[in-house]
Amino acid sequence: MGDCPPKLFKEFILSRIPKADREDTLNAARQRLLEAAADEFARQGFAGANINHISQAAGFSKGTVYNYFPSKQALVLALIAEAGAAHVRYIADQVSQVSDPIQRLVRFYEAGFRFVEEHPTQARFLITTLYGSGVELQEALFQAYQPMFHLVAQDILAPGIQQGLFRRVDLLATTNLLMTVYLGTSSNVDEHGKVFMDPHQVADFVLHALQRVNEKISSGG
Repeated sequence: MGDCPPKLFKEFILSRIPKADREDTLNAARQRLLEAAADEFARQGFAGANINHISQAAGFSKGTVYNYFPSKQALVLALIAEAGAAHVRYIADQVSQVSDPIQRLVRFYEAGFRFVEEHPTQARFLITTLYGSGVELQEALFQAYQPMFHLVAQDILAPGIQQGLFRRVDLLATTNLLMTVYLGTSSNVDEHGKVFMDPHQVADFVLHALQRVNEKISSGG
């Protein structure tokens, strides 16, 4: 088997593994590659990332990435989709545990900052992609974050306005603003990966802006 191409060798090995175990093996290998890719892309950016470094960092031989992803572009797009979905899911799970719109807003920032601190490599990759990559990758990231935009607009702002807790605002513009505040503040971390800002201070700032204008309007100010 010494001269056997990596792809054929992989197929030979997998053919001898039961189907269920084979799927688990493939999924585990793919996940290791994605984790290694997140670190490489976060440190080097898309242009500087090296596919062979990713394969070797995941514990495989050079070129193994291409057994799972047809190109570097396909790899980074898969990583954006997976990391973005994990980010959204983590925050949504926390927000859904409370029903009050104000508490949901607080939970949004709490959970968002916690995700960054508990998943530093994924978070660093997402921030690097957001602020330093090409238009196509930024568009892919925007699509991955659409459920988070929907969460802020429909599960936090809309019920808050309906209940008179927030002033009447343009949902799209205000959602973009809240997301910008979150992404901007959560991207500033110390050497240990801890976010500099306190999530409660950020939430208080946003709530103050949403509510203070409402108080001025209702008092005729």
